[in-house]
Amino acid sequence: MRIKTFFLLSLSFFLFSSVTYAQQIIELTILVETNTITQDNIPETCRFENQPEDTSILDYTTYVSIGDKVKWRIKRADDNKGSVKLVKYKHGTGPSFFNQDSIPEKNGKIEGTIVLGSENEVDKYAIEIMVKKKGENEWVNYIIDPKLQIKARE
Repeated sequence: MRIKTFFLLSLSFFLFSSVTYAQQIIELTILVETNTITQDNIPETCRFENQPEDTSILDYTTYVSIGDKVKWRIKRADDNKGSVKLVKYKHGTGPSFFNQDSIPEKNGKIEGTIVLGSENEVDKYAIEIMVKKKGENEWVNYIIDPKLQIKARE
């Protein structure tokens, strides 16, 4: 009986450590210039926290692998007033890496785990956000549409 228990515990540990090693958590923080955002200037007023200067948020690609957990957060850019919040992830074109068309915001973030996709496939998606400028009472919806691309795990 002890040998069987030891074997099962060893197997469980091996499987658990393999799964946790394979999964990465990818955190994407969207910075929004709430003072100046309009429907026409999203590429100039929205960016990901570590986005290269010469890349528009509309062309920004995040590389992911099967099993990765993707977490989106949002915050105002420095020296901006007003409020900003996430609404949902919405699948656009290409394969739906999350195997669902929409993921709603929950507790200030959007989270999903990559479950589908083959190497080099691209999921063009949209993140819907809402902005309320300082001194205004109305929330306005905006859409940001970057990309996810499957890469082989290194």
